[in-house]
Amino acid sequence: MQFKDKSEVRKYVWDLMFEKKIAIFPLPPHGRIPNFSQAKKACFFIKRLPEYKDSRCIFCGPDSVLRPLRDLVLSDGKILAYATPHMREMKMIRPNLSNQEKEKINTSIKGLIEKGEKLVEKVQIAVVGSVAVDEFGNRLGKGSGYGDKEIQYLKEKNLVEKNFKTGTLVHTVQFFGDISKLSEPHDIPVDFLLTQKSLIFCKR
Repeated sequence: MQFKDKSEVRKYVWDLMFEKKIAIFPLPPHGRIPNFSQAKKACFFIKRLPEYKDSRCIFCGPDSVLRPLRDLVLSDGKILAYATPHMREMKMIRPNLSNQEKEKINTSIKGLIEKGEKLVEKVQIAVVGSVAVDEFGNRLGKGSGYGDKEIQYLKEKNLVEKNFKTGTLVHTVQFFGDISKLSEPHDIPVDFLLTQKSLIFCKR
């Protein structure tokens, strides 16, 4: 499938996910990083990523689709690093290991704004939201550029470990063969994808 520009890709994905009822709240998905009902299933595939087991701090974007992953990170006893909407702050939440079952940490967007402390830990893995991504790791966000800015910030502030990996979580309808011709110099490709079907390592 050929697209003339990024906006055409985004419209195709948003329309498809809305018409096929793949997208879930918040609706409509247009103008957003789409959320979908099988996101929780997709997030568990991160456990197959070799770097995940020994990682101490994982960065997740603030998008609704990544909430199950934020919950998983904390339930696995890892530090959750994140950006509040519009990158107002870069924060982290330490897992509540002593009282996890009695007091579940709220990882909704509102909860992320209210909780957390300044990010000081180095990140091993960063997962950001996407509207579309291809097999080479080229990704499109909603058009604001925050996914790229978040990753760039971590690198510039020396908040990444040596073997730092980046990924995104998407439904398979958001996954394309090659959209590299639409990439711009500021676009940062990801190393892996989490879908409702599998973990996919991007080609380089």
